[in-house]
Amino acid sequence: MAMPNFNDMMKQLKQAGEKMQDVQKQLEKITAEGEAGAGMVKAVATGSQKVVGLTIDPDILDDVEMVQDLVVAAVNNALEKAAGRAREEMTKVAGGMLDPDDLLKNFNLGR
Repeated sequence: MAMPNFNDMMKQLKQAGEKMQDVQKQLEKITAEGEAGAGMVKAVATGSQKVVGLTIDPDILDDVEMVQDLVVAAVNNALEKAAGRAREEMTKVAGGMLDPDDLLKNFNLGR
């Protein structure tokens, strides 16, 4: 039985690391918008699960509890959509070789 070539293994690990860095960059570019209260609150999140935008209709600012509830709902909606888009993108990148959920877990983004 032949011993695996250490140089080939290191080369493959390096390539995998570079691919993971590319994936991370792609996740940062993916955005998704979530909303709540029929659009009164909107949130934007990236594929790497960071909230990058929040819009609140000024007409609802007098009801603090409602605003708080709607912000939470909109942010969660945006994060769910962004995670879904990230899974779709990872499926394309992985080409069926890897489970996108497993790949996203490597970025602490999995379920």
